[in-house]
Amino acid sequence: MPSIISTYKVSFQQTLKLAMPIIAGQLGHILMGFFDTVQVGGLGAEYIAATGIANTIYWFVTLLGLGILFAISPLVSEAFGEHKGEKAIGIFRSSLVVSLIISVIFTSLMFLAIANFEIIRQPAGISALAKRYLLILNLSTPAMMFFTAGRQLVDGMGRTLPGMTINIAALLLNILLNWLLIYGHWGFPALGIEGAAIASSISRVAMMAAIFIFIWRDKQIRTLIKSYKQSIHKSLSFVKPILIIGVPASLQIFSEAAAFSAAHVMCGWLGELELASHQIAINLASIAFMTITGISAAGTIMTGYAFGAKDSHGIRINGNSAIMLALMLEMVFVVFFFTLHTVLPSLYTDNPEVIAMASSLILLAVFFQVSDGLQNVAVGVLRGIQDVRIPAIIAFVSYWLIMIPACYLLAFNIGLGVRGIWFGFIIGLSVAAILLTLRFRFKTSLARSEMNNL
Repeated sequence: MPSIISTYKVSFQQTLKLAMPIIAGQLGHILMGFFDTVQVGGLGAEYIAATGIANTIYWFVTLLGLGILFAISPLVSEAFGEHKGEKAIGIFRSSLVVSLIISVIFTSLMFLAIANFEIIRQPAGISALAKRYLLILNLSTPAMMFFTAGRQLVDGMGRTLPGMTINIAALLLNILLNWLLIYGHWGFPALGIEGAAIASSISRVAMMAAIFIFIWRDKQIRTLIKSYKQSIHKSLSFVKPILIIGVPASLQIFSEAAAFSAAHVMCGWLGELELASHQIAINLASIAFMTITGISAAGTIMTGYAFGAKDSHGIRINGNSAIMLALMLEMVFVVFFFTLHTVLPSLYTDNPEVIAMASSLILLAVFFQVSDGLQNVAVGVLRGIQDVRIPAIIAFVSYWLIMIPACYLLAFNIGLGVRGIWFGFIIGLSVAAILLTLRFRFKTSLARSEMNNL
């Protein structure tokens, strides 16, 4: 028993050490959207709603491409688990090819979505503002893709601090540029919502440049490049392995994000007040989600190392450690949202109706925090052992066959309005959490049995 406790303690500490910089970086990323929303809030509630629906549609389109790149980290960590770190260079080079292709595809798809924005039937004024925002933001999609490829390489090596530093620096740059360009300080033109889009785009380009400068100058990566050039891996393409893992993983991410985007669109059908209130509440909930995503990414790396080393015991220990860490952090968010649910909306707006409705939604967010954390981390540890197809199916069933119908039924048929949509979130996330954690238990039990039979 002491040895088990000691093993879990070491795994927990290693997971936390990897997770903390990723969490800080993820918070920097999501806080860009937070500050965009807060900083345009001074222009009026319709601007809050417009940036909210614009970012929702943007991620709805681009996450399918971005998710493919999430295959890089588990492949890199597997290579280091096998003590073949030079493979990481080949994986990264292939990821740049994939990044270029998906940048072209998804930038084009986003422009097509902008041209047909009226299909989602949002209020005319909000649609006009959202389209102006998106036309500029979409130009930075390639920068976001290439930054993600670079960060996935470095994170997969177990070096999560550089990505955090770049994300935080970009957040500070974004806040400054928002202040300058939205309202026209220091002699800059007051560009309104377009200023927020320009600020985010410049920040993304800076992030891409920073991660590539780091990769080019890093001593460990330079050593790996030399080993790679002398290895058999230099003649191999890793595009296929990236796609084999990345496409199902992307579909899983897309199923969830698209479902939440569809729910966001439903809020627009209810009215401007509901849409603005939902945007505030979901923006706050997204901060908790992205924090747990950092633990999920650390779980991917930890289980990826064990997977590469063919260590079934390590997979189980590392995966369980990530899940326990996520549960502990989610309880912090439960207390935070419950205590401050009436205060937090006032950070965005002084409209009393929006504040009251958003407060009630934040209170509902308390009830899905644990489920959201469990499903998020379970997906991450499963990705680390390259189990992505069944989780993609689970995500589709949970979000599209259960959550979205529940949201519509409760909001429109039963008449609960925007609160009904949030009750639907609770139902869908709970189903996903149960099924995905059971999947991890099944996979680790199967791996242990296979090792015992050798």
